[in-house]
Amino acid sequence: MSFLKLIRRYKFFILIFLLVCFFAGYFVTEFFVNSYQASYVYCFKATQEEPNLILDEAFYTEVFKKIDENNQLAETDSTYKKISYAKIDYKEMLKTARLTSRNDRFELRIQKRFFPNIVSSTTGKVNPSLNRVKNYFNLILGYTEYDTSFETVELVDNHNPWIMGGIALGIGAALWLCSLSLYAFLGKEDEGRLEDNENIFTSIFHKSYWKESISFTKHVKKMCSISALFGCMLICKLLPIPSGFGSLGLGFTYLFFALICWIYGPVCGLFIGFCSDILGYFIHTSGVFFLGYTLDAMMAGFTYGVCFYKKRISFANCFIARVVVNLFVNVVLGAFWWKIIYSLDWDAYQTYIILTALPKNILYLLPQSILLFVFFKALARPLAAFGLIDQRISENIRLF
Repeated sequence: MSFLKLIRRYKFFILIFLLVCFFAGYFVTEFFVNSYQASYVYCFKATQEEPNLILDEAFYTEVFKKIDENNQLAETDSTYKKISYAKIDYKEMLKTARLTSRNDRFELRIQKRFFPNIVSSTTGKVNPSLNRVKNYFNLILGYTEYDTSFETVELVDNHNPWIMGGIALGIGAALWLCSLSLYAFLGKEDEGRLEDNENIFTSIFHKSYWKESISFTKHVKKMCSISALFGCMLICKLLPIPSGFGSLGLGFTYLFFALICWIYGPVCGLFIGFCSDILGYFIHTSGVFFLGYTLDAMMAGFTYGVCFYKKRISFANCFIARVVVNLFVNVVLGAFWWKIIYSLDWDAYQTYIILTALPKNILYLLPQSILLFVFFKALARPLAAFGLIDQRISENIRLF
């Protein structure tokens, strides 16, 4: 098979892969490399000897104790004014903090990861990290015995995530060129390629495809099978795995969700998505019920159905399905519903996407796609033996 023919066949998958490479390079640089290499340098002047108290853990403990006592009094006594301060893990922060001096000018170096941009839960306004560093240490220095004055705060040793994303994109492109060249040189024309029939479709634009996709409503046996798999979905909802990105957890619910849609189609996926979100709300009563999230679940089910139902299964299918669900459904729409629920401004919406939603969904995109492909590969023959999928589909699960 010619090299150009391979590119034309897999052009969409190649494009998606390159975009993922770029975003992976961007977010790994921004949220992992820069978090531990980049630092804020807080500069101030002191008219007396070197203020070593600023690196003393006991001093911070005493300062925040005084502030908390003041805030307790402010709740009952109007003569006291409540003092707000950033909730920083100062014990961990001081392990890597460095204080240097030049005459009466001092520079305090703090790792960037301790002062990310944050969004106010009440106003939805973004509090930039530079402003947080300034306010935090201005407050701390106000409790020292030294006469100090603030000068500047700057970010140093910060790698450009756009450049690193471009490098990752270049590496991804080089890998594709090498793999396609090798495949074109060694590969053969597809043999036994699956063609359209009553059980297998290469396109969803067939009237009979959609007739088949609603046939599950007419068979009690199919409804029982769907119910059993749906029960597995709900069990997985009870066992989320913390991801490290706020309240966004990981889980295996999507595997059973995709399995149902693979067997019974996109219409069933819409129905299961609706039911899973409604029942999931009652299972996790601490969450927020919003019809936008119900729509997200339905769209995820529809996507799985369109990508897998009565079609040849490949890793490309799994990857494309997860790209749509992760990037469009979870990130774009999910963050937009979050913006509506909490009446946040545009800056807060962007910050939530960049700092929380997009990193998690980008970083777990490839592992989730691989796990989904392996899951399908393992279950293909048993499902074919029970007549749930076509035998030829089970025998033609490939990477591409």
